[in-house]
Amino acid sequence: MIFLKSGEITMKERLSKTTWRAVSGVAASMVMIFSFQNCGKAGFDANLESSLDSVITYAAVVAMYGSTQAAKISSIPFAIDARFDQISYNSCAESTLKGNSQFFSIKAGSYNSSIGGVKLRQTFFDYVDSNFYPLEADSTISESQYKEYFADSPANNQAVPALSVRVKSSLLDVYSTNTTLTLGTDVVGMLGYLTGSGIMDAFVRPGGNATYFPFSEDFKTMEATLNFNDSEGTARKYRDLLMTKAALTLTYLKDQSLVNEIRAPSATTPLATAYGRGYTFVFSQPIGSTTQNMPSNIVYSLREYDLENPSDVKNWSCDRRYMIYRSQDAAACPSHTITELQNESIRAELEIVRRQFPADQWEFNVSRRCAIPKGSVSCYKEETYNGAAVGAQYNLAAECFQPYGVYSGTTPLPRCAQFISICTRPN
Repeated sequence: MIFLKSGEITMKERLSKTTWRAVSGVAASMVMIFSFQNCGKAGFDANLESSLDSVITYAAVVAMYGSTQAAKISSIPFAIDARFDQISYNSCAESTLKGNSQFFSIKAGSYNSSIGGVKLRQTFFDYVDSNFYPLEADSTISESQYKEYFADSPANNQAVPALSVRVKSSLLDVYSTNTTLTLGTDVVGMLGYLTGSGIMDAFVRPGGNATYFPFSEDFKTMEATLNFNDSEGTARKYRDLLMTKAALTLTYLKDQSLVNEIRAPSATTPLATAYGRGYTFVFSQPIGSTTQNMPSNIVYSLREYDLENPSDVKNWSCDRRYMIYRSQDAAACPSHTITELQNESIRAELEIVRRQFPADQWEFNVSRRCAIPKGSVSCYKEETYNGAAVGAQYNLAAECFQPYGVYSGTTPLPRCAQFISICTRPN
């Protein structure tokens, strides 16, 4: 395995258990959220419940249910169907932005329950209805039974949805700019164990679908961010990968000792199919750009496909693009007036924007298609000349892809404009 330096992208393989212990401090808060809670089994020892350390085993299922029932529970198919409905890309890329959550590269989330969210496949309910009997007092399988069987089935127990950039033809391989594959940075878990009672209460029922998890101890929505914005070179390499051999993926962690291991219908390697969704991008120059040197830093289109069945595809809408301004240039990107905010279409657009760009971090003018980051950190490196600040320029029409420190007289040549692209999943 080759590790590339100076901002190059490294493709990581398996994370060893020793490495996992080293990053356990980073993941401690997530482990608290991932704690497994079961609905309970009358007459059985609570010590037989699955632990935080490993996915439930067949022997544990036998101990809880007996061999006949255990065989049926162990044959329950993978049941989870989680989907994003909004993905945003921010092209800002400077060394000062690395690790700054305000300036993520990609944020993916589920917010509209009619389009995205977490639900169970109908095949799960069909299987349970065909193989199990209702409790004596009930005429049909109860919601508590569905939860119990879902939580104790080895195929689903302790599944954690996760966001990462993976090789399309070898899904166990994760792209990273770090020397160590890290949970929470390269592979970002969302919500926690989907078989935890505080999570599955929201969606484990026929027809259930959830984007909000009120009983979760911490994360109330399924969303995650990735950052690869420490330089223009790194951002460009990831854009190239996401258009060719890599995909943004929503997968399900297999266990917590091997962060890149994911749940799949087959253990064949290289792993070309898995449970979850993949997302490939087409990046282009900003609409209106007239220069060949302008980088392709807006999302022109986004395609979602089923990792289990790659021929099942859906095209997203990516027509929301916002040029990023400096706070010094707020006159060109003013805040919406009270009168403007009475306009229904403006409010509807802001509602979509605010899902992933909160008002305490970003100012948007959706009519002018522009955005300004709040706070002291800028998307554009400020230039100085003879000790005096001269600002950072950006221009769609100029030959703008210039290194810092290139001047025309005492004026720095224009920088490339940076953009926020917001893509949404259709119904």
